[in-house]
Amino acid sequence: MTDTIKAQIKKLTEHHRKNCKPYDDICNGLINVSDAEGPYLPVSIFKSLDLCSVPEDQVRRQLTSSGTTGQQVSKIYLDGETAAAQQRALCDIVGEYIGEKRIPMLIIDSPDVLRDRSKYSARGAGIMGFSMMASKRFYALDNDMNPDMDSIKAFAEAADGGPCFAFGFTYMIWQYFCQESSIKLTNCYLIHGGGWKKLQSQAVSNEQFKARLYECWGIEKVSDYYGMAEQTGSIFMECEEGHLHVSKYSDIHILNPDDFSECEKGQWGLIALDSVLPKSYPGHRLLTEDWGRILGDGDCPCGRAGKYFEISGRIKKAEIRGCSDTFAADRSAKADLPGTGIKALAGTSPALESCSESFDKTVLDFINELSVMFTKEPEYRSVPEIYALGFWCRKAHIEKLRSRQFNKWGGAKRKGKGMVLHITPSNMPTMFAYSWISSLLSGCGNIVRLSGRDNEVTGMILDGIRQVMNQAAFSTIKENNAFIQFEHDDEILKLLSERAAARIIWGGDETVEHVSGIPAADGCVDIAFPDKYSIALLDSDIIQALSDDELKVQAHLFYNDTYGADQNACSSPKIIFWRGKKAGQKRWWEALAKEAENYNLEPWMSTEKYRILCTDFAVYPELGPVRKWGNRLQVCSCTNPELFEGKMGMFFECQLDNINKLYPFLTEKIQTVVTNIDGIADEIRASGCTGVDRVVSIGEALDFDTIWDRKDIIDILSE
Repeated sequence: MTDTIKAQIKKLTEHHRKNCKPYDDICNGLINVSDAEGPYLPVSIFKSLDLCSVPEDQVRRQLTSSGTTGQQVSKIYLDGETAAAQQRALCDIVGEYIGEKRIPMLIIDSPDVLRDRSKYSARGAGIMGFSMMASKRFYALDNDMNPDMDSIKAFAEAADGGPCFAFGFTYMIWQYFCQESSIKLTNCYLIHGGGWKKLQSQAVSNEQFKARLYECWGIEKVSDYYGMAEQTGSIFMECEEGHLHVSKYSDIHILNPDDFSECEKGQWGLIALDSVLPKSYPGHRLLTEDWGRILGDGDCPCGRAGKYFEISGRIKKAEIRGCSDTFAADRSAKADLPGTGIKALAGTSPALESCSESFDKTVLDFINELSVMFTKEPEYRSVPEIYALGFWCRKAHIEKLRSRQFNKWGGAKRKGKGMVLHITPSNMPTMFAYSWISSLLSGCGNIVRLSGRDNEVTGMILDGIRQVMNQAAFSTIKENNAFIQFEHDDEILKLLSERAAARIIWGGDETVEHVSGIPAADGCVDIAFPDKYSIALLDSDIIQALSDDELKVQAHLFYNDTYGADQNACSSPKIIFWRGKKAGQKRWWEALAKEAENYNLEPWMSTEKYRILCTDFAVYPELGPVRKWGNRLQVCSCTNPELFEGKMGMFFECQLDNINKLYPFLTEKIQTVVTNIDGIADEIRASGCTGVDRVVSIGEALDFDTIWDRKDIIDILSE
């Protein structure tokens, strides 16, 4: 960052802190990690918060980012001064490529794109911005997005062999404009932007894109640009060497996703951008979700000064680990069922409806075979979640479950109720298997529905299930169970529900309510597991008294309770209630930070955690400043823990001066209390609180039981 830009950025930070309270609250919350120029805002925060630094009556225009139907869009508020500055900067930057004189412009879009002049999409704003450099404007597409050859011909005639330029968005140019034509626009300079995501999915490279434009229209000069609605005006143009360049209005930084430290030249990381233009909203420092690297500074062969860089696109945003909706495609023997929209993944679809006795010997042998496979074979035992599933299925544990149920039933034999439909959860990649095995033990046949998102762990489990099912001894299990996949479709759910004696529904409150409302067979029983969350109650004096080795063991167990499911399981603690002195707390977090060094923190997780953190500070200014150990562990103190939800190594903590102050928080939404305090379970039960399904020791949060949320699954599914 040059000294001039650094000074301007610092001045903008002071301005926005003074005039935008949510931004000031964010700065206060991030005070320990901010530099003199102020913190970067996650670019996605403009989708959820209204951030404005000028009085409402000074807002002249609202700009929205591009987004597909149903997506939230960023809302950017522009006053006259900011809009004018952005326009001047855009003309200055682009003028270096097409000249300062106004020339004919071809807009590769339809006239229909510009409607409400006070509210522009990024598409419309881009067109209007570049239009300021045009002597005349022509649209290349009609309102049906077909090439308007008359308009294109008129554009060529207006240029009359002289300089002219075209502007459009990358995918639209490829999709609608790159068609064979007898009209040649050899003197046209084409500028395009808007990302390569759709074209990359079609394996279209920058070179192929340019070659196609030359083949169809004779256009030789083509420049991509990098920019975004949240920093309109300060775009980064592609030079003749194929490099993107900063301008005097901006700067770029590449940040390490592990801790947001600045990367060295040539090192890939998250792109962070500075712009001196935004005054009406705090968009002067942004952390993007794009991946790039700086190639050099002032030494590009094109001769331009300043940094130049390249981007590889948006960071890969895998589903949160725990999305048990699908499987790796190369592992799955998908079989379409014509006319149903259903794909069979394992078992037999449609499954038969015969049931067996609870804890049937064939079922027990089948589960034991799965246990041996998942705990002994290297491919499976190397995956912690699968090994844990196999360990849970071990013969000794299943026998313990059998004894418990038979004692409850007074030794009487029971049989499964019938077919069970499982609507599997999206918060753990193995939960569908626990749900299914619980029902299998009851003696029921099963239809297990998984959705279409990729999850390798789920795929591996299905692969193992298929292998064991294909053994001759387990043919009846294969016939009576089906693992299927289909898109959200209430008609299919209705057809399946009409066969079901019971439905096990995992998911959010809305999912549970929706599925429960779909008609089912007479007498069908719904076992629902809606939204819940979990907490930890820790005594810091007990922690302080631990030896270093004992503390390491406890921290490791707690790491498994939380990071093992990205804190996304309903039984993973998100909020820590502390009893005792703070010395033990400090020691605890440092020990957990050491364990968290092993956490596979993907770049998208860092940006998502940061977005949540910044949003919380903006909405709840009473939240204490963040304490960070890199991006793998973040801790904030709070006074109203019900408002916050940690993920992926983000914890909220609350100090208790009296244990009785905990009990009002123990509502029906609390699933598990993880604790290091002996005897606290009895105190919690005696308090009369409305919630808490389980009280467990550190390390036992993710231990599944067939009695879950106080519902005995095997008992309910048998008769």
